[in-house]
Amino acid sequence: MKKALSFLAQFVLFLATFAAGMIVALFDPLRLRWFITHPTPTTTRYFTPDGLILMMLLYALILLIEAWRGKLRMSAPRTTIAFVLAMTLGFLLKFGFAS
Repeated sequence: MKKALSFLAQFVLFLATFAAGMIVALFDPLRLRWFITHPTPTTTRYFTPDGLILMMLLYALILLIEAWRGKLRMSAPRTTIAFVLAMTLGFLLKFGFAS
């Protein structure tokens, strides 16, 4: 039960971090934009990777803490699955995409 709650908490944390990146992107500190398509001559769709970068930094920090505590072998697979699921759901919810 404790492992399932840890997995769920990490999943929610990663997803919230990805979503928070959309708010950070409004201030646009990194000024990163990846152009995706040009649906019409007057609009352009692009992806702002701020939330994705924040989520990757959080993932690396969690793995570093798990390695420091000596629980990397047991906890890293759950952390990685939570990261991948949160990233997939974030892309399906179109976090970071704008026009």
